[in-house]
Amino acid sequence: MSVLNERKRRTAANRLANHAEACEVRVLLSGNAIYPQQAVVNHAEAVQPEGKVDPLLLSSSDYNGTWDVDGNSTLELSVKGSNPEKAKVNGTFTTPFLVEGSVKFKGKVSSGIELDGKYHGHMLYGPTVVKLNVQLSAHLTDSTHFAGILHVVLKSLPKNDAPITATKI
Repeated sequence: MSVLNERKRRTAANRLANHAEACEVRVLLSGNAIYPQQAVVNHAEAVQPEGKVDPLLLSSSDYNGTWDVDGNSTLELSVKGSNPEKAKVNGTFTTPFLVEGSVKFKGKVSSGIELDGKYHGHMLYGPTVVKLNVQLSAHLTDSTHFAGILHVVLKSLPKNDAPITATKI
């Protein structure tokens, strides 16, 4: 008889799906949801100390384009690569001081805003034509200006450094 009792013993499985409770949807109301107000936005520009530029505001791609260099030359630049530490720059430097009129410019951007590059050409120096090697070290002062130093080496003459400024055209 004990075998019969085990068979007749009732075992019911509790299913959660049959006994689900109704849930109440609640929305947390904040003061802005009850009393909507226009959000206050601070439009003040970040002020940097003199000569300092926030590299997060500028990028190597800001060098792309045509630049007026000191009012008498143009520098046309194209930046390749999105990594600000390894961006390569190619371009053309055009000036009336060069015998050819324009030369190729090659360089790289480091720290997102520092441009180092060089170009080679020939220049009239008095009655003779001399070989010219120029290195440019510049940094962006904002997205439309850069400033730096040109290291100019004329063959058989001492090295000459000249300040340079440029404005994007």
